[in-house]
Amino acid sequence: MDEPFAEFREVSVTDPLRQGDVLEAVAPDATMWQRHLLVVTADCDFAHAKHQGRVTCVPMLAAEEYLAEMQIPKLREQLTKQQVRELRQILSKSAAPTITERRLREWPSEQEPMDIVSMLTLQPAEAQRAKAALEAIRMMDTQADSLKESMRLFVEAQLIGINPPKRENAVKRVKEKLREPYAQPPGDALFLTAIGPGQDSGYFAYLRHIEQVWEPAISLGPSHQNVSYRRISRMQDRFTHALVQKFAMVFMSIGLPKQYEDLRDLHADYLGDDLT
Repeated sequence: MDEPFAEFREVSVTDPLRQGDVLEAVAPDATMWQRHLLVVTADCDFAHAKHQGRVTCVPMLAAEEYLAEMQIPKLREQLTKQQVRELRQILSKSAAPTITERRLREWPSEQEPMDIVSMLTLQPAEAQRAKAALEAIRMMDTQADSLKESMRLFVEAQLIGINPPKRENAVKRVKEKLREPYAQPPGDALFLTAIGPGQDSGYFAYLRHIEQVWEPAISLGPSHQNVSYRRISRMQDRFTHALVQKFAMVFMSIGLPKQYEDLRDLHADYLGDDLT
């Protein structure tokens, strides 16, 4: 029988703070960026106190939070582009004034689609198509309270827009796009099924957001007294190494223009010129 799998392992209060440790905020109202953190400070920095007491971490977002924050906006733009493109084709054949793509994208959120169509003075058939596109864009931009609600709105918006797909295809398009980060994670994130005991609903470590925690504010055990975080687990070495490697790739050195380097050196040369 296969042994139970988990990306983390439990640690005791006697284990020192190390890279790969998972921290949980004590405050119940902590933001999603601070609720669960992964320590990326190197073990050698801990051993030689090079970190000056500042522990560098990245957030571990609940899967729904990550998808709603990072993937829903991308999917929204992809779906609205098709409707905006259809609108531009309709307007190009009419006497309506030239309207920028950006304006077509924003307009339905500011005015009712029927009012917009009335201002465009389109022929009845084209007016109906334009109204459908505007209503679809408006629905996609509707504020949703959850990931599930966003997905529902995206499906329904496709069905009321121009050239609507079958419902099953609209559902498939939304689901497949939101499933991509799991099997094909972007360079700045990695999915984890669990990050600690009882924390097994799925998470994404997001590597572009950095938090620093004062080391004395971290409890290595269950105590909550006078601390901001408590350690709840440590990632298995393979996952720690994979996450730190991806973190390094995100922030690898990027070549900068020679003009910048010349001005940088000039600033350094001027430093201290007024000292006697």
